[in-house]
Amino acid sequence: MFLKFFKSGQPALLFFIPVLSVLIWLKYFIIPQPVLMSFEPNPMPLYGWIESLLKNQIILSKLITLTLLIFTALWISRLNTKFILLQRRTYLPAIIYILLVSTYLPLQQLSPVAFAAVFLVLSIEIMFDTLKKEGLALEFFMAAFLVSIASLFYARSAFLMLVVWTSLAILRPIRWREWVFTILGFLTPYVFLFAWYYLSGQDLADNWEKIRYNFVHDRDWGYLNIYYLVFYFYVLFVVALASRKMLGVFPQLKIYVRKFFRINFWIFAFVFSVFLTIYSGAIEMIYFMAIPVSYILSYYFFNIKSKLFGEILFGLILAGYGVLLFFN
Repeated sequence: MFLKFFKSGQPALLFFIPVLSVLIWLKYFIIPQPVLMSFEPNPMPLYGWIESLLKNQIILSKLITLTLLIFTALWISRLNTKFILLQRRTYLPAIIYILLVSTYLPLQQLSPVAFAAVFLVLSIEIMFDTLKKEGLALEFFMAAFLVSIASLFYARSAFLMLVVWTSLAILRPIRWREWVFTILGFLTPYVFLFAWYYLSGQDLADNWEKIRYNFVHDRDWGYLNIYYLVFYFYVLFVVALASRKMLGVFPQLKIYVRKFFRINFWIFAFVFSVFLTIYSGAIEMIYFMAIPVSYILSYYFFNIKSKLFGEILFGLILAGYGVLLFFN
């Protein structure tokens, strides 16, 4: 029942999604967070500026973060509408994205990665727009530029350059100028940043050390109990089912859809690998991982043979979030 409703492209869902998001976050608008996460002791420049503006404005900070989450989720669904990645227009990817990102309850507060995720989604759209473009694609300069801006909010977004380069290899014939564009695009915001540091008389070495610290510092798990572990293992189980289904039909998909899901896979693979091997305490990376997961699960739920089985799998995701909300 829930899955059938969420799979539809009814305009009413456009109004339902913000309401659902507010309800999901309502608990920690009312009571204090279970864990006060300090994302960066030395925050990246853009996030540090916003954090200082919103200091002690807890409710406003959460509203801004929730608004960014809703925007990112709706933009994810917009990509499906624009590029026809699923069978029809649907808001299911947006709903899955909001549910997955919201599951780790301490993240329901101001977060640098919430800003970075917006730039990742925008860069994905820009890159995919080049699929049938002839000649040089300056869009990859802009995609790398957006990833660089994202890293000025959340330093580890810099690893998303791997996604830019992989997308360039998948979507475009080899043109060395386009590869150079990506490097220039990433470096440009940092050139302007350090030019501003220099002109304003700030210590360049000290500011560089603060930025470097964000790449090498990691945190403890802190607040990951058995309920979270069970839920995330269940989600990975459903992702495995969805991936198996995708592999079975992959050769039959249209070429541009295959290319999109290949990029989708690499986003998940890169972020998940970085999370497991380098930043094991960076649970906030779920903002990035949930993007490809929302698409693969949406595709699976649209193509599952047993509608009842699909309702059960999706219902357990909803029930799992309810358990997390109740016990945390």
